[in-house]
Amino acid sequence: MILPLISSYGSLAMKFCHTLFLCLLTSSVWAETREKQLYIAPFGSYIQPGGDSHGLGGWGAGAGLGMEAFPNFNIEARGFWQNYQNTFHCCDAETTLAGGTLDAQWFPLEHDVASPYLVAALGGMNTQMINRTLASTQNASSFIFETGLGSYYQLSSLIDLRADVRYRINTLPSNVGSQGVLNDMVVNFGFVTKLP
Repeated sequence: MILPLISSYGSLAMKFCHTLFLCLLTSSVWAETREKQLYIAPFGSYIQPGGDSHGLGGWGAGAGLGMEAFPNFNIEARGFWQNYQNTFHCCDAETTLAGGTLDAQWFPLEHDVASPYLVAALGGMNTQMINRTLASTQNASSFIFETGLGSYYQLSSLIDLRADVRYRINTLPSNVGSQGVLNDMVVNFGFVTKLP
């Protein structure tokens, strides 16, 4: 009679200890995350499409939400919208891109007034090509990969200017004005402001 009771209380105590440990671990991770400095980063973009897209230089905009994961390493989620005109011989067309990436920014030097960084990004986007001549619209989704370099320039303790140049690989299916993988250049310029 006593042994099952002791065993039952022992099992209950072990479950309580496990639950307490998980609660402490979760609260520790949450506190550590709260201590990280979050920021938002709106930006404008210039895109120079690769030759296979038959596109002229276009413009766009977007915004990012990021955090300083380590002293020399930022992680940022970004969304964007871009548009450019196509120069097909047969048709008058334009292309609109909408998507998002997860960025990793690495700062090889200590943060200063000017802080250069390297960036790599993985994401996806939707490509919509509107052919005005044929009155048709084509859509396709694809993965994108970006790599490049840029720099922050500190204006105050809360606001930085930021610019980067990126090489983009777009794994666009060939049914939307391309022959497969496209190679684009994207220039981004905007500012970064820290959240309270």
